[in-house]
Order: sequence, then structure tokens, then C-alpha cells
Amino acid sequence: MFDTSYTQNVGIPSKSTCRLEELQRQVPVVGDKALVDLINGIHVSKDIIRYRKRRGFFGQLIDTLDGSDRQRQLLLDGNLIAGQEALSNWVLELTDSLRISQVALAVTQNSLLEARDAIRSQKQQLHAQQYALLALSQQLDRIACHVSTRFDQLEARVRQLEVRVAANEDLDRIVTAWAAGQTYAKLPWAVQVALLSREIFSSSVAIYELETGDKERFRQLLVNKILADSKHLPKSFFGLADLLDQTWTEIAKGDRELVADLLEVRSVPFQRIVNTPYLFVIGTTLELVNLPEAARPSKPGQSAIALCHAQVDKISRTTDAREFVTNIVEETANNCLAII
Repeated sequence: MFDTSYTQNVGIPSKSTCRLEELQRQVPVVGDKALVDLINGIHVSKDIIRYRKRRGFFGQLIDTLDGSDRQRQLLLDGNLIAGQEALSNWVLELTDSLRISQVALAVTQNSLLEARDAIRSQKQQLHAQQYALLALSQQLDRIACHVSTRFDQLEARVRQLEVRVAANEDLDRIVTAWAAGQTYAKLPWAVQVALLSREIFSSSVAIYELETGDKERFRQLLVNKILADSKHLPKSFFGLADLLDQTWTEIAKGDRELVADLLEVRSVPFQRIVNTPYLFVIGTTLELVNLPEAARPSKPGQSAIALCHAQVDKISRTTDAREFVTNIVEETANNCLAII
């Protein structure tokens, strides 16, 4: 009969094997002793087989009769069975050990494959994050540029508003003081226009025109304010020479030299003189007036216009209040900007 205990041992350690393993853990030399016993059993079996081969016919007959051959056969079979059982248990243990190793290798391989897939996935995520960060960085750069541009525009508008407010305040302050008779009150009208225009364009109004390029707003506003506050101006055309001669006669003798110094044109570079003919004739008229009576022309205004035609540029001999004020304001403003 086939021993079923052997089939039960396949994959399942026997009780004897478990006891042997436990004993071997407690007494390590047990394993060596079992191996020595297995080798000794193999040697005993070999000796028995060798002895039986050397026995003759009568010797084998005697061994059969007295039962010694039977005993040797049982001993041989026992040794063989014990050796086969030990070898079978060791093979099963080795198989189990190999199976465990294969399972461990498979688990390790799966873990490595999972780790590789995780690394690849992480790498892809990192690439995606890098692209996202790059796109975000570019978007932030665009936003920063837009914000910077917008901020610069707002700063420019704020600066323009500040300059405009300052120019308005200076214009109102200067014109209000003039209209109230606090400034230039004792001077003739033509001289007041020239000096008032110079004061205006020596203030924040000039800064406004330089930074904004707007050369109409405050010039036109000043012309209208002067005309509105000068009720006694002639309403029709008049001769420019007559206005100049009337102007110097209205200046007190003690103030003529001061006014002439304020409006003198001899120290002004020629490249600026050519752009200010009205200021030239006013300043030249006052300069001629301050000459000794023997050298003074009878009509300094006409003489000034003649010098202007000869040295500077042609100038109309007739004008009206708006044209005269506008020319004085424009020339004064341009001259102040040129100086700045």
C-alpha cells in the first residue's frame, strides 16, 4: 500500500519535522546529528548489501533458516525508509523555502514595478507642475507688466492732475491779486499785461505746459481774464505806436528806469528776440525813453517799431485789445519756456 502520510507531507511540515525544527532551534547540533545518522544509515545499508552479496548459497540458506537474513532485510528496509523519509522532509522544506523565496521575489518585483510606476507618475506630475508653473510665471509676468503700465499711467495722471491743480492755483492767485489792484497798480495797461504774463509763466503754469505739452489752456484762460478785468480797453483797432507812446507817458519818472530794466531786451539772445517782436517794441520804447532828452526821439514808439522792422521782424502797425494781449501772452510764455 502507498503511504498516505507522504502525500500529507507535501507542502505541510509533519509533526516530527516541526519537533525536529523546534529541537534544532533549541539545540543547534541536532541538525548535524541527524545528518550524521543519515550518513551512518546509508553506510550500514551498504555493508548489509555487500555482506549478502559475498555470502554463498549455503550461507544464504543458513541465514534463511536461522532468521538472520530476515533481520538484516528488516534493518536494511528500515534504514532505507528512514533515509527516504529524512530526504523527503528536507526536500519538502527546501521546496517550501524556495517557494517562499519565489513569493518574496514576486512581491519584491511587484513592489519594484509599483515603485517604478509611481516614480514615472511622479515624474509626469512634476513635468505637468513645471509646465503649470511656467504658464503661471508667464501669466504673472503679463499681469505684472499690465499692472506696471497701468500704475505708470495712473502715476502720470496723478502727476498731471497735481501740476494742473498747482497751475490753476497759481493762475487764480496771481490774477486775483492783479485784479484787486495789489500788483502793478501804478503802471500803464500795456506794461501790466507784459509783467503779469511773465509772472504767470514763471509759476507752475510753465511746468504744466512743459510736462503736458498743452500750450492753449492757460494762455487762452489768461487772455480772457485780462480782457474781462480791463474794462477801459478800446473796443476797436488802434495804432500800436500810439499805444506805446501813451504807455511811456503814463509811467512816473521815478518808475521808468525800473520798468525799462524789467522789460529790457538788449541782453536777450537774438534767437529769442526774433520770436518776441511785441516785447521787443515795448522794451525798446522804454529804453529810448530813458535816453537823455537830446538823444531821445520825439516818438519813441514809432522809432521802436522801425527798429523792430529793421532788426527783428515785420510787425503790424495796427492792432486791437485781444490781438495785443494774445501776442504779449504767447511771446512771454514761449520766452519763459525757452529760458527753462
